[in-house]
Amino acid sequence: MNPTDPQHEPLRVGPTKILPAGVIQFQEYLSGETGIEVIIDARTRESYVATVALVPYGAPHPGAGGVWLKGWSENEGVPQALELAGVVRLTGRKHRSGWVIADHGELTERALQVRDHQLHQRKR
Repeated sequence: MNPTDPQHEPLRVGPTKILPAGVIQFQEYLSGETGIEVIIDARTRESYVATVALVPYGAPHPGAGGVWLKGWSENEGVPQALELAGVVRLTGRKHRSGWVIADHGELTERALQVRDHQLHQRKR
């Protein structure tokens, strides 16, 4: 593998109203949905969950490369920051889960490459 390939470059997301900027780390749930953590301190690996590939009660599967994004509480503005950073494209789909509404996004081509690379590296 070539370390200059795009999937080797970290995806960064800027700060939001409440949370600081950080680097994207992809996860995979047992059900196959994508999760995203934002690492805010690479030295200590301190992180916060920017999106949790939510599976809101009654929501349809987000689709291949799709994610349900948490944009409320401490994650206010995170879906928009992820879109601005080129990580997701917000589709406009929404799903109500209790008192909150999850936004649907689709990972960009670059984000899919980085996700697949990160997940492959962890399975080795």
